[in-house]
Amino acid sequence: MKKVIALLLCSLFLNLSMPAGMLLANENNGSVSIEHMKLPKKLAKKTPTNIVNSSAEETEIVSYNTLQVAFGQNFNSKYANVGDEIVFILPDCLSTEEGTQILPAGTKVVAEIYNVERPKSFNRSGKIHLNFKRIELPDGEQIDIKAKLFSNKDFLSRGKLNALGKGLGSTLGGSAIGIGAGCGIGVAAGAVIVGGFAIGLPIGFAIGAVAGLVTPGLYYKAKAGDKINIQLLDKVIIDK
Repeated sequence: MKKVIALLLCSLFLNLSMPAGMLLANENNGSVSIEHMKLPKKLAKKTPTNIVNSSAEETEIVSYNTLQVAFGQNFNSKYANVGDEIVFILPDCLSTEEGTQILPAGTKVVAEIYNVERPKSFNRSGKIHLNFKRIELPDGEQIDIKAKLFSNKDFLSRGKLNALGKGLGSTLGGSAIGIGAGCGIGVAAGAVIVGGFAIGLPIGFAIGAVAGLVTPGLYYKAKAGDKINIQLLDKVIIDK
């Protein structure tokens, strides 16, 4: 009798333990490994995270990862309007340092313009605000994303140095015109030609300086292949 009870208990234990063992095996087969996004050195130093979760079925790029993309075509904000889409591409294969390919080279990243600010006087350059909306794989598959520009400003714009250089050019051109006007004022005032230049030069530079200041800033321009950095605001899951 004791032997029968022992056999029954042993059989019951085996039946209870088999599902747990099978579940553990399934978990091991679907295990997730932590990998790290491969990025250009400068970007890698700035990015808040480069964690990528990889399994046999999918790759998950966690929130706040950064990517480097390139303009897929020439762009000039002079002709941009709200609602227009800009296509960027991955110039190289996106992969992890451990060797897992995430996205192939040539993958498109599509952004929509949601605000356009035209250049303003006093050399204030135009601004383009973008929402990055989706990824388009070469095979046509589309994946929705939420992303923004990864920079110290949340818009595309020419830098202050670019606008300053343009402003200086306007100032010099305006000065030449102003000098001539100043000479005319000097002559009209009864001064000799030398006196005209003496009066004309300071008046000319003053007029030119004002002209340089009040001229509009710059439109944002980019060539196909120019690179920018973007940051994911939510995780992105890509099936393998």
